[in-house]
Amino acid sequence: MVLQLNRPMFDVAIVGGGPAGLSAAVMLGRCRRNVLVLDLGHPRNHRSRALHGYLTRDGIAPSSLLELGRAELVTYGVELRSIGVTGAQLVGDHYRLSLANGREEEARYVLIATGVVDDLPAIEGFDACYGLSIFHCPYWRRLGTP
Repeated sequence: MVLQLNRPMFDVAIVGGGPAGLSAAVMLGRCRRNVLVLDLGHPRNHRSRALHGYLTRDGIAPSSLLELGRAELVTYGVELRSIGVTGAQLVGDHYRLSLANGREEEARYVLIATGVVDDLPAIEGFDACYGLSIFHCPYWRRLGTP
């Protein structure tokens, strides 16, 4: 157990720093909450060239959207750390989060925004083609085609 003295408890710890987690963090930060975002930095769509369905951002590269979202966190004093969460335990009226580096953080609330994980088939050569000529998005279309 790691003893951490004089550390403020976060109002909310958000596990996952994708679009959903970053949006929640910005809103909570705007509401003057003390927010911590914990993210591994391995987004599901890292192989995609563009994403769609985000107002004013159609066709933006996934990494660019995350960069813009992370920049907004600074404005509201939201803390972002690139680390995984290995456990969470309710202790009285708050949660104690165990981090991959062996440290712990405490928060009154925990928001899980980890998204989904694709269960890709174990087919030889699949990984090398995924995102180039094999796609999982039902809305994918080659640019310039209807």
